[in-house]
Amino acid sequence: MRKALVFWVAVVMLAGCATRRPAAVATRPALSAAEDTERLIRHGCYRCLEAAFADADARGAGTQAFEAAALLVLRSKELGLPIEPWLGHARSRAAADPSLTPYLTMVEAIPPHAMSDDRDALFDVRSRTRARSSLQAWRDSLRGGPTSNVFRLYLDVALICGFGTLKENDQSFTGQLDGDVRAPIYQYRVGACDSAHGERLRTLRAADAAYVDADFALGRYALDDPVSPDQDEALRQLQSAYAAFPRSPAIGVTIANVYRRWEEWSGALTAYDAVLARSPRHPEALIGRVISLSHLLRPEEAIQTATALIDEGQWHLGEAYYWRGWNHLRLGQHDLARGDTDRAKTLMSNAAVFVLSGVIEWRLRRHDTAEKEFESAIAIDFGECEAALDLGIVRDEQRKRAQSLTAFQQARQCYDLSIALRREAIATVQAGPGTATAKAREAARHERELADLQSRRDEALRAIAVLDSAPKHAVP
Repeated sequence: MRKALVFWVAVVMLAGCATRRPAAVATRPALSAAEDTERLIRHGCYRCLEAAFADADARGAGTQAFEAAALLVLRSKELGLPIEPWLGHARSRAAADPSLTPYLTMVEAIPPHAMSDDRDALFDVRSRTRARSSLQAWRDSLRGGPTSNVFRLYLDVALICGFGTLKENDQSFTGQLDGDVRAPIYQYRVGACDSAHGERLRTLRAADAAYVDADFALGRYALDDPVSPDQDEALRQLQSAYAAFPRSPAIGVTIANVYRRWEEWSGALTAYDAVLARSPRHPEALIGRVISLSHLLRPEEAIQTATALIDEGQWHLGEAYYWRGWNHLRLGQHDLARGDTDRAKTLMSNAAVFVLSGVIEWRLRRHDTAEKEFESAIAIDFGECEAALDLGIVRDEQRKRAQSLTAFQQARQCYDLSIALRREAIATVQAGPGTATAKAREAARHERELADLQSRRDEALRAIAVLDSAPKHAVP
């Protein structure tokens, strides 16, 4: 009887298992292809937009393909990347659908990054004037239209940030109070506008590993923070951005300029050369290479690079002639140095170029013109200590002892002030924010300059002592 009961219970249990159905599980309906493209656009990272364009193009979805291509043009301008092939794709879609043409006009009008290879567009004054006069009408037209709301919101902020002519407040960047404002692509564009909105960008980047696009702007913000700049963090973010977008000369030059600030000339040269490998005529990279080579005491290469920049005939010509002349002087090529420095003086006016000119004249034993050049340098910048010291030397060689003494005394006072300011800068660095590594690097840079200032001040003091000890009748 017991065995029969056990068998009956087992049968009941098996029967129950056979008839039980699993609980229903709610599942999200699969996104349609159009919705998937929309999701990629709303996300809006560079790679997301590439995928969105590929999807829309494969389906023949002209408006979505246009939006993705146009957004990639804008993003390329923001990151300093080439705008092709995306501009060509946007134009072809607008040609097929005239309702998209007004958006294309706005996209094309937004200026490129100032250090991109498309920088010449910045000097199309007629087009920029026409764009500025159309700006308010364009923004009004973006309140509706055949494109998506999130696309129009992005374009609106791009217009504000691209021209910066309108008085904006926080409300200008809120858009419609709906999900489009919270879309990552919108948060990115507002955050990348300027550092005042940087917290949006930091929040987005921390939450979304795909948004490496943000690292370029975040690197600049860290570098230029007026209260607590963090150059090490800036370099980390810039290098992250450059790894993702190596075709951007703007990012590469910004990295090189960090090394230049640090006076790490080998690192700067390597970074400038990396840019020039892809953009061989890039003016910022060329002049940066000239300066780096000059500090590395490689004058022949510096002259060659400066000549390449001069031959282009457009950018940084004053600096290029100055540094070519500076390097010719190092090589003892005084006539070539003279010609380049004269050309530099017609293109820029600062104390350094007159000091260089004076040194060349002194080397050529033309004391009268050397004296005038050093006097001109001091007239431009009374804190040009080297000009005062060199002026004292030239006057001493002219036997103008009293005037020479005055110049040496001015040099001593100038160096005393510069030394005090440099020591103050070192104390500020040591007491201020930043990592131990950053502080040590910045303090070391100031210490190098301090040692040079002290050496030159000592030279002025020795000259003063000699002139003071000379018989009074020997000092005219």
